Amino acid sequence: MTTDELIQLMESKELVSYLYPFKVIFIIASLLLLYAIIYYYAKEGVILGDVKRRTKDFLSFQRYTPPQSFLSRCKEISNILDSGDYRRGVLKMEELFHQLLKRFGYAGETLKEMVNDSTVPDGENLKRLAELADELRKDKNYSLNKKELQKLFDSFEETLRKFGVLEEVED
Repeated sequence: MTTDELIQLMESKELVSYLYPFKVIFIIASLLLLYAIIYYYAKEGVILGDVKRRTKDFLSFQRYTPPQSFLSRCKEISNILDSGDYRRGVLKMEELFHQLLKRFGYAGETLKEMVNDSTVPDGENLKRLAELADELRKDKNYSLNKKELQKLFDSFEETLRKFGVLEEVED
């Protein structure tokens, strides 16, 4: 088959009409996948939080400061946890997330109030962190479950990556 015959075959009306339903199916599937991607990103809250933060930074006419202070505080919290002072680590982690969510424009005076917003990434674990911090403030002898704390801190590492605080750190 020569090149001209191959081009004529590709441009023939029979082939185009035969392939038309496949083209429509693939376009619809692509649009559905694009919709799913946008939906789950929006549901995760990362995009909305980032847009809120950037808009707030732009309208406040203040110089944007990169999250270096958050990164250094994450390292400080990691050192506190490595030393075994879990009580202090939980309180510092709660303070870090409170300031981080405040920076991203979430409304609320406390972390617990901010987490009630459904767009907060990892909201359930952050709510549990706020509850733990409240218990530690109320009861000085509160006993911490080390396995639960490890799960929380592992999920917080992923949450900090979603916020862009830990993207420079390699494991």
